[in-house]
Amino acid sequence: MENGQDKASSLDLLDHCCQLVADTYGKPDSPEWTNSDFIRLSSILYKKTHVRISPNTLKRIFGKIKTDARYYPQKATRDALVQYVGFADWDRFIDAQSRQNSIIFTQSPDIQSVMTPQVEVPSSGSRARKLPSRMILLTSFALIVAGIAAWRGFVFWQSKKTAVTLFCKNPEGENPHSAVFVLRDFGHVSELSNEYAIDFGDNDEIRLNAKDSVYSHYYEVPGRYFAILKKAGTPLDTVPVFLRTSGWTATAKMMYDTTRVYPIETPGLFSHAYNSVSAKEIARAGVDTNRTFFVDFINTHTSGIDGDNFELLVDVKASPPRPGVRCSQVRLTVYGDSSNHMVDIMKPGCVHWSKLQFSELKKDGRSEGPNFLGADLTAGGTIEMKVVNRRATLLINGKEAYKNTYHKALRHIYGLDIMFAGIGTVRSVRLRDLKTGKQFAGNF
Repeated sequence: MENGQDKASSLDLLDHCCQLVADTYGKPDSPEWTNSDFIRLSSILYKKTHVRISPNTLKRIFGKIKTDARYYPQKATRDALVQYVGFADWDRFIDAQSRQNSIIFTQSPDIQSVMTPQVEVPSSGSRARKLPSRMILLTSFALIVAGIAAWRGFVFWQSKKTAVTLFCKNPEGENPHSAVFVLRDFGHVSELSNEYAIDFGDNDEIRLNAKDSVYSHYYEVPGRYFAILKKAGTPLDTVPVFLRTSGWTATAKMMYDTTRVYPIETPGLFSHAYNSVSAKEIARAGVDTNRTFFVDFINTHTSGIDGDNFELLVDVKASPPRPGVRCSQVRLTVYGDSSNHMVDIMKPGCVHWSKLQFSELKKDGRSEGPNFLGADLTAGGTIEMKVVNRRATLLINGKEAYKNTYHKALRHIYGLDIMFAGIGTVRSVRLRDLKTGKQFAGNF
């Protein structure tokens, strides 16, 4: 290893780097990444660093592909990884970690010296000139109390000094939307700005600089996003951003194109039996329909429906086999205040890639068994979510697939996203509040 590091410490640094990369990418739990995540990250890294790291190399780095010994990449690869999370190169990354550890060590008062004050013990020949033992104990106790108070004051002062929060001046808008973010109390830590970044929640991130406390970001797909302020990859503060629609919209994207989306002109979508978009309409929007592409049908607005007490039933028909579509993926997302409910359904032979989320609860096909969320919906079928006081039940084609209780309240529902790999059809949507009976404005 380099710079006098032993193998263990170098691998620890690599593990820390991998976690920072996962946080920056927006999916902190890298063991749950699918093949498409590694393909997408490879593309993002190349665009940001001009260093090409293959998906298989990334899998070895993150331990997805098992090797006899822990894989340790060459320096150019490590440089690219840390550049993605805000450092100039691997050596600067090592220096930053060492400096951070040094600061923690040097700023900590010597508690042992406070706890054991040096007091002169009187000798038998000088009893009249020395403090009695009771006075020695009282003095020691006073020094201990003073030391603890000083330490707590120091910690409080440090936390106040470095407190920085994220604020959005215009957190709601239509599609597209340019959100303006303001850093509060950033002046106290501007000299450490290279350690800070804003993850905008749409797979885009910006490193902060010492001069600016205001940053804007362009959102171009409707939905509810959670922008996260991070320091050295650790989340510090989160603010929501909400892009509402006027009725249902359709937006396409391609798997290997992470920089563009393609709004599809669909007047009257989901009305008058117009329940899908055609390949011609998708191609007219700019999508190469011979490649892998996805279409999101989104309806977002302040619904007034309780995200912890609702019933949702959608009738869908997944894409037939076509170039880039093998597993006929259907993803249903319910947007909430601070989290989402989501189910990602695959054909039975592809359930390894299936996922499910109810607020903070997350599951996937790799850990749940061969039948988890497996369903062939190419001929049509239903997906149903029912939540009663945070007790969530998922049914696919009327059959219960999952049931559990989550704890982090979703509170209000801000809309729905139905995503297909390829060309899919939404035949009906039925969402209602179980307490008030209120109906979703996008029902049809």
